[in-house]
Amino acid sequence: MMLVKARAILSSALLFKFDGNPFLFHYSTTAVSTSNLLVNYFINSLGFSKEEAISSSAKVTRNISFKNADLALNFLKQTGFNDTNLKILVSKSPDLLFYDVERTLKPKLQCLSELGLSGPDLVKVLLRDWTLVNRGLDTHIKPLLNRLRNVLGSDENVVKVIKKTSWLISHNNHGTMEANLNLLRSFGCSNDKIKNTVIRNTHLLKISTKKLEKMLHRVEKEVGVSPDSARFLHIVVVLTCCNQKNVETKLGIFKSFGWSDSDTLTMLQKLPCCVGLSEAKIRTALTFLMKELGYESIYIASRPSLLAYSLEKRLIPRYEIWKLVNEKNLIKSSQEFYTVMTWSESKFLEKYVLPVKAELPDLYDLYIKRIGK
Repeated sequence: MMLVKARAILSSALLFKFDGNPFLFHYSTTAVSTSNLLVNYFINSLGFSKEEAISSSAKVTRNISFKNADLALNFLKQTGFNDTNLKILVSKSPDLLFYDVERTLKPKLQCLSELGLSGPDLVKVLLRDWTLVNRGLDTHIKPLLNRLRNVLGSDENVVKVIKKTSWLISHNNHGTMEANLNLLRSFGCSNDKIKNTVIRNTHLLKISTKKLEKMLHRVEKEVGVSPDSARFLHIVVVLTCCNQKNVETKLGIFKSFGWSDSDTLTMLQKLPCCVGLSEAKIRTALTFLMKELGYESIYIASRPSLLAYSLEKRLIPRYEIWKLVNEKNLIKSSQEFYTVMTWSESKFLEKYVLPVKAELPDLYDLYIKRIGK
């Protein structure tokens, strides 16, 4: 009787030790064995270091089949992945080796290939966002591509957009995309304007419809740009991409330099990306242009590209040469400051540096050194 009782106590202790699962010890042994096989597979088939193999094997959540893994690797190589690509891809998502090639991998990649996304371009997209493989082909990928085709007008444009924003394929909020497109059309934005904007920036397709509507009204009423304007959607994109608090802070910097609301609106209408510049960049540019050169806010607001140019490699070195050449009357037909700043590098050298090389022999070398060429 005592022996039976002792066995019962020992049995209970063992069950408690293994979290109440009498099969846990056997399972753990099997799991360790499989994990070791997986680590060795990554090392031998993909050239992983032991540390990389252990790290990647820990991410695997699917049932392991080494036969399936071989098929997946061969298929991916045929698709265009080289050894380096495969190593990066498997490091990010080792589960992909255990997807069914014929039912999952091949149909989805073939769909993208038929669209026109193949070879190195397809590899780059997949390296950026492999989660598209988790999306249903008929329930997600094909409907999404059809929506994009309707907006962008051609498979070529769809490919162009996906190459820039690979996340778009795995984006799962089709309702927001459709609502945003309908909202833009209701504001009078033509299909061509929407198409051209989305090709440059797909942000409008994923932003919340409520936020987009608020920004559309703001740009029309506060910034004073009509939806008919070519710049309307560009301004909307820039302002929706920026944090509102940061925008207000940057506009406050302009005001601290004496800019009126009219000045800032003029700048936004002409070059809205100015609010995307860093606070330090805005301050240093305004200090140089207004306090050192003496230009007024209205002059800069009407020529906002001056704010975006590099101070060290364009504005300051060109200004010094422009001023020196004009003071010495070395060029008969001198140009206005802003015009000279907008020239290409070759044109500036041709018009302002090379013609005075005889009078100022060191000027060319100093200028080239200054701009870092």
